[in-house]
Amino acid sequence: MIQIHGIEFDIQWDKFKPSSSFFIPCLNTKEAKRVLRIACKHQKFKIRMKVVTENKVRGVRVWRLKNE
Repeated sequence: MIQIHGIEFDIQWDKFKPSSSFFIPCLNTKEAKRVLRIACKHQKFKIRMKVVTENKVRGVRVWRLKNE
């Protein structure tokens, strides 16, 4: 469970497999990326993040990279 802007997001880390991604809607993308980076580092995941707009909603998409 991570919290961004006072909203709790239940990320199912066990289902976050390499090459998969998830989207977190948010306005303050800088803060969201900071929180997500810490959470993914704790899980020992290599990730890529990008600020995107999906279905007219701004947020951050996080991809898990393959472990090499």
